[in-house]
Amino acid sequence: MILMKNLILILIFAAVSLNTMASNPVHVIITAGQSNTDGRTPNEDLPAYIKALATDTLTYTEGAYRYCQIAQNDGKGEFIPFWPRAKRSGKNNMWAFDAVTYYWLEQLLQEKFYVVKWAVGGTSIAPDYNASKGRFWSAAPEWLAQAKPTSDGGNSLLLSFIQEIDMCIDKTLSRLKDGYQIDAFLWHQGESDYAKSKDYYRNLKTMVAYVRMHLTEKTGKDYSRLPFIFGTVARSNKYFSREVENAMKQLAAEDPNMHLIDMSGAELLNDRLHFTAHSAEYLGQQVYKQLEQIIKGVIVRTDELKGKRLGIIGDSYVKNHKEPVKNTWHYKFAEKHGMEYLNYGKNGSSIAYSSPRWGEAMYVRYKEMPDDLDYVIVVGGHNDGFKLDSIGGIDVFKERLAMLCEGLIEKYPTAKIFFFTRWNCKNFAGSDAEKVVDAMIEVCGNYSIPIFDCARKGSIYADNDTFRRIYFQKSKNNTDTAHLNSKGHDRFLKVAESFLLQY
Repeated sequence: MILMKNLILILIFAAVSLNTMASNPVHVIITAGQSNTDGRTPNEDLPAYIKALATDTLTYTEGAYRYCQIAQNDGKGEFIPFWPRAKRSGKNNMWAFDAVTYYWLEQLLQEKFYVVKWAVGGTSIAPDYNASKGRFWSAAPEWLAQAKPTSDGGNSLLLSFIQEIDMCIDKTLSRLKDGYQIDAFLWHQGESDYAKSKDYYRNLKTMVAYVRMHLTEKTGKDYSRLPFIFGTVARSNKYFSREVENAMKQLAAEDPNMHLIDMSGAELLNDRLHFTAHSAEYLGQQVYKQLEQIIKGVIVRTDELKGKRLGIIGDSYVKNHKEPVKNTWHYKFAEKHGMEYLNYGKNGSSIAYSSPRWGEAMYVRYKEMPDDLDYVIVVGGHNDGFKLDSIGGIDVFKERLAMLCEGLIEKYPTAKIFFFTRWNCKNFAGSDAEKVVDAMIEVCGNYSIPIFDCARKGSIYADNDTFRRIYFQKSKNNTDTAHLNSKGHDRFLKVAESFLLQY
């Protein structure tokens, strides 16, 4: 009888163990960019803690990496044990920031993980159709349609990168017994877009969206929010562009799944292009910290927000029009996290337009809020779209919004400040409403203030009649496109909370 009981316990333990193992898919990282991702720092300058584990004096890395498997620039979709070197014939072995990232990832995971890397120096996002030797990351449909992957003798780096990912999935990742999970997309690039910096925002956004879309289609998993971790270009770089840097900041402010690392003060080698060992190590460490949070699923705990003071200023989105404020997503967010909640919403209020009827604009009346707020949320722009001519045009709107941003930063230097735009509307494209939304994203980006584009990303379809009947306050002929009911606020709470807790 005792033997039978022991046998049963052993079988139960084995079943539990197998189930646990099967629930842990293998971690996968994808990495791409230009020379600072490919690597230009000599291997002899690797961090001492990596060299200390090395069993050789040629690469300084044999023995230092036990788990990392990489497919890099070979076009074959085959993984080999990682060792940091740039694939450049006739040159000494060199490393990039990701060598540090993978080292620390090894310490965290203590198990095999995979990297798909495609990095080529001197490459741009913006395609130059007149260059026969150029290779580009562009996801523009017209470019993708006419170009072949680089591995096929063409010049589309993006296509060759996607081709490599697909082969890695087909040959190896899809055959792993426990499955796999792509954790993040690592990126450093931007120097080669100096001449076409005005297009960088659109081009990078499109490229990231293309990769996310392709991975979703290829795997059948939802990678539409795949974390994208990237760094800015050093301001001492001879090809530094303020427009490129601002574009990166704007994207990071708009997308909570884009994590930007400030490398503006990075040290460079004598070529004024490539990171020193110190700067490459720093970027690698910061990228790892973001990855660690993603892999561990780290979120801000309720007790970290408990007792904090949240002040929200805005229009009827904040005042909640005809329904109680307690029905709003921002009230529910504060209540959920034990925060003190202060509402400065006014029906009809604008960011930039003051009038006797609607009162002072937000760029003036924010001064009414107390000085000791920990969180500041601004919701606006809906009414500004109707009053753009009265304001004086979009440029005047931007000027007054900039005054609001500067005033909030000066008044709340230690607080976390956030902006939310209006919902979408019918005939949004090309409208004054769209101009206001885009202006908010631009100006907030200039001040590194996180802003959420509710018009395009909020999962609130204000232009749809059926949707409004369910999620918006009752109105004559169901015409209200601004004011959510309690059910609508509950729907948006999940989106807003995810955005706010990223920071």
